[in-house]
Amino acid sequence: MALSAACAPASHPAPAPRAIAPHLLPPIYAEVYGTAKADRAISRAQWTLISRCMKEKGFTYRSDDPAEAGAEDRPKPFGLESLEQPVATQQKPGVEKPGSVGKDYVRALYGDESDRITAKGTAMKVSRPAKGCQAQAEVHLLGEKNRLRWMKTRIGLYEAELEAQSRLQKAPTYTSLNADWRTCMKRAGFEFREPMQVLEKLPAKATFSAEPSARADVACKGKTDYLRSAYTGLAAAQRKVLEKSPGLLTTWKTLLRRQYEIARQVLAEPSPTPAVARPAG
Repeated sequence: MALSAACAPASHPAPAPRAIAPHLLPPIYAEVYGTAKADRAISRAQWTLISRCMKEKGFTYRSDDPAEAGAEDRPKPFGLESLEQPVATQQKPGVEKPGSVGKDYVRALYGDESDRITAKGTAMKVSRPAKGCQAQAEVHLLGEKNRLRWMKTRIGLYEAELEAQSRLQKAPTYTSLNADWRTCMKRAGFEFREPMQVLEKLPAKATFSAEPSARADVACKGKTDYLRSAYTGLAAAQRKVLEKSPGLLTTWKTLLRRQYEIARQVLAEPSPTPAVARPAG
């Protein structure tokens, strides 16, 4: 299916962009960012395990209950998809609340600062604590060997996302689609190279529906069928990139399933009661 579409005359009513059906989402987005139920259970189980571990060491885990945290949203590489305001991003589970904590607390949670495990990808690396309550919780859910495997898999998927995006940018059909969108925006009185520029130039706390450039962007995406066409192209690019690492998504789904199954077992157990915090040392 071609990515380009003719821009409708500016005098016609602007149709809203069609919502992206789940089956049209690029495969990495669908598998990594489309698992909210499992993610919530895993985050709550991890919080429960860390809280128990910290209690055994004489501390109260100073972190928001992940039930109060917002789910991670999928990437939106083409800017605005509607004029609806996004839900305010809340603190992610497992992130400590602000405040002063002692060295003993930090050591109990994260272990020795110099003792870390590192996963490397093609162009990036990520490290996490090797010991401490945080690491113990992750090992409980994943297993000792699978913890590093999970980190490497996530790096691989992230790098695949970037490579697919780069491939899409060079595709003639995507270039044509952006040209149609630019023509439509120019008729509306705006000069932008591509849709992400619109979002980047909006005021920090902008109300999308009140911003003329945002309204024009969403309208032009509707007229050019931009989102469906662009996501179709990105899905094809991601599938092409994943051909080089055919086991990447399979490994991700297997390890996610394992964590979810164990998380459900953890959450079926009684929740920890707060311990009396030991003086910070």
